[in-house]
Amino acid sequence: EIHQRFQVTMVYVTHDQLEASTFADKIAVMYEGQVVQFGTPRELFETPNHTFVGYFIGSPGMNFLNVSASDGVVWAGDTTLTVGHGVCDAIEKAASSNIKLGIRPEFIEVHTGPVEGGMSAQVDHAQDLGTYSIIYLTLGGASLKARIEEDQVTPAGKAWLRFPDERLGLYVDEYRVEIDHE
Repeated sequence: EIHQRFQVTMVYVTHDQLEASTFADKIAVMYEGQVVQFGTPRELFETPNHTFVGYFIGSPGMNFLNVSASDGVVWAGDTTLTVGHGVCDAIEKAASSNIKLGIRPEFIEVHTGPVEGGMSAQVDHAQDLGTYSIIYLTLGGASLKARIEEDQVTPAGKAWLRFPDERLGLYVDEYRVEIDHE
């Protein structure tokens, strides 16, 4: 209200990501004394430039899987991931072993039975939050969280997951790198 009334630029410092996302037109996220991203709340949510931004913005934060690739196959631990060729190529070209795939819980497709391109995951438990549920999963030894809407069936025991390529982020040495999805 003060900002609208006086039409002045204001700098507001907070550790509360929800508060920052609610009030701000643009947000500067700092990590270890450095600005790692400056952008709109939507930009920070949809395309975080750093793993800290991905984890910090959103509730729950972004999932990150340590990955590697060889011979056209992407691995998370000893589990093969079903991802597009562009993702695999970008991982194989990375000049580091610190490589992570990031995906928001909202963007993971969760199915109760096998689906084409689906990856089998163990369902550890689910938390019903009214209009949606958070499902806690294990895939390739990594813990993941997925968000499903209230009208979607909550899988028990096992679920099949798909990661839409356009919703994946690739992080090398904690910073986002571009993926050629063609």
